[in-house]
Amino acid sequence: MRMAEQQQMESRSWQETMVRKSNNQEEQFNPDKIRRSIQNAGADQQLADEITQQIQGSTHSGMTTSEIDNSVQDILKQRDSNAYNNWMQWKQQHQKMQ
Repeated sequence: MRMAEQQQMESRSWQETMVRKSNNQEEQFNPDKIRRSIQNAGADQQLADEITQQIQGSTHSGMTTSEIDNSVQDILKQRDSNAYNNWMQWKQQHQKMQ
């Protein structure tokens, strides 16, 4: 299989992945949401891209957004403590609003 075909298959597979939100609704997995959230936490674009690709590669249908969030959290904790702290701060504020 050529590289372009393989990349096309990989991109198609995540596009068909449905994740379960905390309200139990399902939505299509969107790596751009992850990338944007990581950058909003203060990580640079390269790290945000690397983490997004890693998460994208391990995401499967039926996975919860909490599982995805925990994976991002674990990686940020190891790779960028400032972004990790910002991520956790946002998460705490978001939970208070619910």
